[in-house]
Amino acid sequence: MVSQKSILVIGATGKTGLEALRQLSKHQSQPTIHAMVRDVNKLPRDDIQLNTVVKGDARSATDIQNALQQSGANWIIISVGNGENVAKSDIRTANALATVSVLQKPQFSHVRAVVVSSTGAGGSRIIVGM
Repeated sequence: MVSQKSILVIGATGKTGLEALRQLSKHQSQPTIHAMVRDVNKLPRDDIQLNTVVKGDARSATDIQNALQQSGANWIIISVGNGENVAKSDIRTANALATVSVLQKPQFSHVRAVVVSSTGAGGSRIIVGM
């Protein structure tokens, strides 16, 4: 028997993160869905079925650990980035370091992570040459 998926989406207010939430909300397996966001007010609720919303910074190991503890998620979908801003940013690197430091802790050894990136998609691909 497969255990019920409980999924935490980090970066849930961006275009890719929101689409992940929408698709998960419609999925036939009906996973338990959680979101970690910097600004709770940017998260639409009309077509998304969320169990937990945790305010936090994707660059903070403490915030990621808190979100995992509050949600009880056994999967993380990481969808962080600069949005339409093409300026250099450390958010992806900082998030990767923070996430790995949390997932190395024994209490989170069961959690699996998937990284979804839209770098070079949309208008930015023209600006940065992708």
